[in-house]
Amino acid sequence: MIKAREFGVIALVTFMGLMPALEAAGRFGFGVQGGFAFANHWSTEEKSGDYTVESGIKGGFGGGALAMFRINDLFSLEADILYVKKGSNQTISIPGFPYGDIKVKYQLDYVEIPLLVRVNPLPRAKIQPSLAVGPYLAFLTAKRYIYRISGIGSWEDEIEGIKSTDYGITFGTGLNIPAKVCGLRIEYRYSMGFVDLTLPTGPGFPEIGLKNYCHGLMFGLVF
Repeated sequence: MIKAREFGVIALVTFMGLMPALEAAGRFGFGVQGGFAFANHWSTEEKSGDYTVESGIKGGFGGGALAMFRINDLFSLEADILYVKKGSNQTISIPGFPYGDIKVKYQLDYVEIPLLVRVNPLPRAKIQPSLAVGPYLAFLTAKRYIYRISGIGSWEDEIEGIKSTDYGITFGTGLNIPAKVCGLRIEYRYSMGFVDLTLPTGPGFPEIGLKNYCHGLMFGLVF
């Protein structure tokens, strides 16, 4: 059975191998994009009564390259390669703990590959709205956390045992401004991960099970 990582690599290599033929047919486009990532974590697990958790957004960068195959004026397929800084800020309260709340920042960086179906409902307009949806596959490249306890200090360490592959779904909506040489794209994206991450909160403290999600504001040039 082909694993998720192998499938993503095979799909990307196949798509890149078809690029010369697609470009010759006038259906291929490529571009670059970058912007802001506002990441957090979510969980469907029932919270333990031993502690409470408040999640906060962690700001970062997201950006990379894209390749597009235009099926027709309305629909296109798109493959992106993005470097995205994810994670979250967590405030953990443990009843009876004498030093107050534990504040934890998770720093998780990924190489993310979304495979999107894009819909352009107004292909002849000067400013064209678009919608996009599709799965993503992501590979972990950095995994650190910082935890702080008031009155004691702060520590930074690498997260051990975390899963190195994430996958989920990506949604996008934005505006395209076409031009002769290259077009401008402004897009909001939302991605939600399905992989359970068991994350530490500090030595001797409970671990918490969380999943990635991320809002993004991307600016791109499409040729």
